[in-house]
Amino acid sequence: MRTVPASLSLCLYAVSGVLLGGAGLVACSQGFSPEPPFDNGAVSGTGSTGTGSTGAVSGTGSTGTGSTGVGSGSGGGAGAADGAQAEPPPAPSDEDAGAAPAFTCEGLDSSQPVVLYLSADDSNSMSSPVHVRELLRSGSAPEPWQVRTYEFLNYYRIHYAPPDEGELRVEPQIEPGEEAGTYALQIGVRSYDPPSPRRPIAVTFVLDTSGSMDGEPMAREKATVRAVAASLSEGDVVNMVTWNTQNSVILSGHVVDGPDDPALLAAADELSASGGTDLESGLRVGYRLAQEHFEEGRINRVILVSDGGANVGVTSEELIALHAEDADQEAIYLVGVGTGPAFGYNDVLMDVVTDKGRGAYVYLDDEDEAFHMFRDRFAEVMEVAARGVQVELTMPWYFKMEKFYGEEYSTNPEEVEPQHLAPGDAMIFSQLVRGCDPGVINDEDTLTVRARWQTPLTHEAKEASREATLAELAAGSKEQLVKGKAIVAYAEALKASTSEALHAAREQVIAANPGGDPELDEIAELIPLHPLY
Repeated sequence: MRTVPASLSLCLYAVSGVLLGGAGLVACSQGFSPEPPFDNGAVSGTGSTGTGSTGAVSGTGSTGTGSTGVGSGSGGGAGAADGAQAEPPPAPSDEDAGAAPAFTCEGLDSSQPVVLYLSADDSNSMSSPVHVRELLRSGSAPEPWQVRTYEFLNYYRIHYAPPDEGELRVEPQIEPGEEAGTYALQIGVRSYDPPSPRRPIAVTFVLDTSGSMDGEPMAREKATVRAVAASLSEGDVVNMVTWNTQNSVILSGHVVDGPDDPALLAAADELSASGGTDLESGLRVGYRLAQEHFEEGRINRVILVSDGGANVGVTSEELIALHAEDADQEAIYLVGVGTGPAFGYNDVLMDVVTDKGRGAYVYLDDEDEAFHMFRDRFAEVMEVAARGVQVELTMPWYFKMEKFYGEEYSTNPEEVEPQHLAPGDAMIFSQLVRGCDPGVINDEDTLTVRARWQTPLTHEAKEASREATLAELAAGSKEQLVKGKAIVAYAEALKASTSEALHAAREQVIAANPGGDPELDEIAELIPLHPLY
């Protein structure tokens, strides 16, 4: 979760009692709900106010409209405490928050286009839909704060044609909305396919073996090691440290002889759960091993596997962030793997460390999911194709952002943190835009999407863009847009948790799937499992 300014919304994040904030013009994700506070001190607030002691923070954003085109949303976060969770605060009523004024053309400058900068989080943050899937399959309803819509767009694959090697392809698509003057707008930023063979890799496992990992979490942790082992090549390097009350170095600088290296599989088989939790020490040893066996030109990754029960302290954050800065020179990224189980799972730990460590965040709802992520989607989780991708959207003066299903957007590029994009993957931005008056919308006006990024190793600045009239876009392909809208409908229905929303979402998913897309088939099967369906 990024630091989000407070001029339009309160989108604060507390970690170990440290409150982060900022200033400027930005709006958080539409429909993003705060994570629940914790028992040892909580702050909740509406707009830009809040009182209370340190610990967890939640907030609900205020609303803004105007010529900037910035819409509204709500945001919040939670700080790690002792793991005890309380119910999230109730949403403010319209009387509390104040109704947003109607969006009209009055006061808008017709000579100035609307320019927004978008973030959908790293394309390989994908934990939320898998966590939700486990909850639904167990007969439970996810809480709204557990549903991060942009991660659903990351996890369920929307296929765009790949660009040439080393390039990105930008693909905007629009479709008229249900109300006059509104448009569903989806932007795909597609990277080139992963090269074969891939670069050599050095992997450092930092494995939680505390007592809470006993049972299914430990089975999923072992599956993670086995899945990575299946994806390694001769000459790749593996380190491994386990942590509970103490830490133990299991492997240091081990050079594998190919896929399914016997020593690595044996180490996985011997993992067991016991004792307390000392994440701080485990991370320090893990990063020391990673640095000791670091080699320029390799993919260098730390893989932290945990059930999320540990606290991450400020010192740990600084340690991870330090290596993330180094990672901007192609050093060491951190990949977080949440093992669950789903009930009571607190993803604050993994959300914080992967944000600091600039790596993927995945969740495992069973052992097969480990192989899906670390064998079938290995390059997507472990490699980087484009560093620091910044997406700029330019629209005609009469549009505003009505709903945004990404992580954050702003009129100020400095307020939106650039994100990394994996090879063979696409960043997906889904939004609803509204014209101030349907009568002023001109189909010959243009919409431009521009992506700027750096190459992963040489840091060469590059750019890709697509400009088209509204008429051209409306007449263009809708295939990716249709699937994206169905995925968004699923996630938003889970947040709404009403029978009406769930049935409508399922109908939309089925209508979007005439060809038997297995991912949409899965979603259609999951929705009726919701207790309120």
